[in-house]
Amino acid sequence: MSFVPGHVSLTFAVWPDEDPLKMGSTGIGLVLPQGVHCAVVDEQSESSENVVICGGKQIKDPVTSRALELIGFGNQGLTIYLRRDLPLGFGLGISGSSALAACLELEKDIEKSVKAAHQAEVEYKTGLGDVMAISASLKENIFPSIVIRESPGYGGEVSTYPVKDKMIICLSGLGRDTSQILNNSEWTEIINTASLGIQLTNVNLRTAIKTGRLFTEKAGLMNDSLSEILEQVPMGAVASVAHLGTSIIATSDDVLGLRSALENFGEIREF
Repeated sequence: MSFVPGHVSLTFAVWPDEDPLKMGSTGIGLVLPQGVHCAVVDEQSESSENVVICGGKQIKDPVTSRALELIGFGNQGLTIYLRRDLPLGFGLGISGSSALAACLELEKDIEKSVKAAHQAEVEYKTGLGDVMAISASLKENIFPSIVIRESPGYGGEVSTYPVKDKMIICLSGLGRDTSQILNNSEWTEIINTASLGIQLTNVNLRTAIKTGRLFTEKAGLMNDSLSEILEQVPMGAVASVAHLGTSIIATSDDVLGLRSALENFGEIREF
């Protein structure tokens, strides 16, 4: 069974390109210790169509299906079993994690798997940099980690830094459809303008999250519900939004107090 961690984007800039392998994003993120587990079974069914099962139910997962097609395992009557530790749509990179986990279970070459998963995610606009950030930490077996995507696309440069401080994620709201924003040229312009000049010189968890908060406000990605939650974050804690989702990621020396302040807004995960 393969495992691929999730990823939170704190800041990002969109780099369009007609070639999906060259298209991607740059920015700052966090690779999480939870993600997606995958097992693949050839059930010798009469149908040649691959089937994806998650939570005991058959689901449509076009990103995973496309990634498998790209590495030569499309429509082979396979059953792909996914166990997701984290939900889709909350800014946790689970679309990319699922695709990469399935590829790694069948194609042991990590570069081929990363290439396919990145292309599939870009084609469906469910993410632009998740797969590259995740794969950098996966190769070094470092997660949780801070990841800085220095250049976009497959093969782009990614720096990783281990995280030793505690952090929590509040799975708030109903999630967000990433593709709606990534397919909108006006949003792309706003996001890219907001990302200008944002740098992380002192790399640690607190400064990464603080930088994410600054970006979120500049990009206009803060709605009333998110603002209400962030207002409840106690003194001494720092918090921001997991993009492009509705989850809150935060850290504090007083993790118990932080949990207490946010637990009314959604399920809490502590790492």
